[in-house]
Amino acid sequence: MPTSRNYTRRRVLTIAIVTAASPAGVLSLNAGVPADRRVVAQSRFDVTSAPLQAEVVQLLVDFPPGAWTSWHTHGGQATNLVLEGEITLRHAGMEHPYRAGQAWTDSSGQVHAAGNTGSGKARLLTNFLLPPGAPQTTAVQDSPFEPTIVYEARFPLPSLPAETEIVQQVVDLASGWHTERASAGFTANLTIAGEMTYKVGPERKVCKAGEAWSAPAGTLVSEENRSASTARVFTTNLLPRATGR
Repeated sequence: MPTSRNYTRRRVLTIAIVTAASPAGVLSLNAGVPADRRVVAQSRFDVTSAPLQAEVVQLLVDFPPGAWTSWHTHGGQATNLVLEGEITLRHAGMEHPYRAGQAWTDSSGQVHAAGNTGSGKARLLTNFLLPPGAPQTTAVQDSPFEPTIVYEARFPLPSLPAETEIVQQVVDLASGWHTERASAGFTANLTIAGEMTYKVGPERKVCKAGEAWSAPAGTLVSEENRSASTARVFTTNLLPRATGR
């Protein structure tokens, strides 16, 4: 697991521009879906400069009370979803608190910092969309007490259409869950608790916590929870605009 110091120097979080998915909205995400698949949190944003994106990075980051990233910039669009607790973002002399179930997106170039001003742990999910050769982050001023990356996954991206959305979901999949579908767009999936079995084309893979897989649009994907306990998965889908899962 990377240390919090490495996190700030190489891959720091991002500043709020647009907000989505209030906690009240999260409670309605499961209407009409199977009881053994529960959406814990979700966000949806337009991708800026979609054809220029070459890599997607998924991060699960823990913020103990008092932890802050460095002041920094980053090299591409980021989308962020608070899973637990509350994260405060600072930029241009302002502060923006985001609670569990809330999300934001941003673009590159603005100096900012993110931290946990609460009394309990906070947990954040981040996607970076990076053009070729772009740095993930550039630190401007270090923080004495930084958050820690729990898991990280990186995937090369296929060419994306100009009108693309990025959809982040955290889903709990009960023991015995099984589905088979064709992916509507590029999908990246990081198991953050339990384990899942995936079949992508002819390849079958068991993904335990911290392991990830991806598939291009149109691929036949089978998902199955063969374990005795619920699995939790961080899913990123890059979809043609206005397309649902």
